[in-house]
Amino acid sequence: MRIEKELLKNHVAEALKRSYFIVFIDFTGLKVSVFSELRKRLKAVNCRCLVSKNTLIRMALNEIKPEAVLAENIFKGPTAVLTSEEKDATAVAKILKNFIAEFQLPKIKSAIIENAVLYETDFLKLADLPGLEVLRSQVLLTLQSTGTRLVRLINEPASALARLIEKYSKKEN
Repeated sequence: MRIEKELLKNHVAEALKRSYFIVFIDFTGLKVSVFSELRKRLKAVNCRCLVSKNTLIRMALNEIKPEAVLAENIFKGPTAVLTSEEKDATAVAKILKNFIAEFQLPKIKSAIIENAVLYETDFLKLADLPGLEVLRSQVLLTLQSTGTRLVRLINEPASALARLIEKYSKKEN
């Protein structure tokens, strides 16, 4: 392999290695100005968009995540790779869903999130979920309310006994 291609493959591999999730899109038909708009929107949520040859992407992916088995048709046609070090894939899914609704492009080929391979419909379902911070707060609220109910349940027999003793003491006076 020529040194230029090796450097490009290493650049793509480094971006994939640092990424929490990877999304492959087909940007066929997108004008440069529209593609720039997509990149701008993605940058707002700390998502990078890399465009490279499919062979370099495939080689870099096999080097970094050999367990990620992708369909061969993913590497047909122009492919852009969306990577992010952030853990909130729902933000990227929401941007892509809104962008696709607005421009009817790009087409999502596949996504890898924590070694799970998702295809277009599954990835776009993430857009309907609340953000990571909202989900965390909902889980925390659920755990907190469950804990409060548990404490009340444990304290109830003692509280009932205290009320009963208080009632009898008032009755005797």
